[in-house]
Amino acid sequence: MQRLLARGLVLMGTMILAWAGAFTSARMNADLTALLSQGPRVAGTPAGRAAGDYLAAELKKVGYTVEFQPFSYSRTRDQGSNLKVGDKDIPVNALSGSPAGRLEAPLVVVMGIGRAEDYIGLNARGAIVVVRRGGIPFLEKARQAATVGALGMVVVNNTSGNIRGTFGGGGPIPGVTVSQEEGQALLGQSGTKAVLDVRTVSEEVQARNVIARRGTGNPQAIVGAHYDSVVGAPGANDNASGTVTVLELARDLAHSPISQRVWFVWFDGEEDGLWGSRKFVAANPDLVRGLRAMLNLDMVGIDVLGKLGMGGDAQLFGLAQQSADLEQVSLQDLGANEGGSDHVPFAQAGVPVLFFTWGLDANYHQPGDKIADLALMAQAGRVARGVLERVVQ
Repeated sequence: MQRLLARGLVLMGTMILAWAGAFTSARMNADLTALLSQGPRVAGTPAGRAAGDYLAAELKKVGYTVEFQPFSYSRTRDQGSNLKVGDKDIPVNALSGSPAGRLEAPLVVVMGIGRAEDYIGLNARGAIVVVRRGGIPFLEKARQAATVGALGMVVVNNTSGNIRGTFGGGGPIPGVTVSQEEGQALLGQSGTKAVLDVRTVSEEVQARNVIARRGTGNPQAIVGAHYDSVVGAPGANDNASGTVTVLELARDLAHSPISQRVWFVWFDGEEDGLWGSRKFVAANPDLVRGLRAMLNLDMVGIDVLGKLGMGGDAQLFGLAQQSADLEQVSLQDLGANEGGSDHVPFAQAGVPVLFFTWGLDANYHQPGDKIADLALMAQAGRVARGVLERVVQ
């Protein structure tokens, strides 16, 4: 990687600058419109399948070999879960993967996000714990709660409104999320009797990744984005923005030597627990071991951070900084472990990863997720392209 950094430092900037206008707004807007017209692209639904078909058709137009990687997994569907505290019914969303169950127990408020140390000196046995969202995955919160004997878990959102979260598999205890507004009142009701009724049913999901390549051998790098969204959310920023940006990047590089050594992958089932990326990594161990980089674009259409956020490998971040300087884009280093998106399974397999995001916007997993800024998407795509030019040989 040091050699790659040195190579990046001596790269002639004129090549990058010549690319600066290559991302076509009209074409990207057409892609965005086509994806949003399908409705929420929930994995395993007709809308999700139509989105995958659209990507495949567009990629074939510019000469890519396209294949689908089918896979299946089990997820739960919420059929109307509810939390009742006193005489008040509070709307909740069951976490995907939550077991069903009706619990009558006191609330116990955890003064923290649900780490093991947050339970020191706190008796949560036989209770429904109330924890704040953030810091650690929902599954880890539930495991810690179950370890101390809690029967159920309510997670208070850390932004306005509620979300649809996932355990990424089967959870140990029933778990739900509640809006920040409703949750604030719960934080002061430790000891209050509550009834948590989690009504979930399991269903088998038939999903598929979309893989595009031009070369015949294994790639040196993968660029990816998840193309699924959640129930009720059009998914413009999360993650049609990343999906369209990677599609346009693939078009732009279609006749470049770089395309012979890079695979472009659109992952399905991310919202249910990174299923697509996990399945890809598991199915391609030799390919994954040989990767120099995996770049993942997720939520690159709304500027929340004020800078383009980057999380992952420090040396790849250095290459991104060189590209961003030429593009006059400011970066924010999010650290090595930022972002619960499709780069994670690759990082766990030892691949250097770089996660691109402009941040988590207010319409995350909401019906209002209808807008993505094409200029921001193009900026992220051009920085990603610069990283590839420095990594791929």
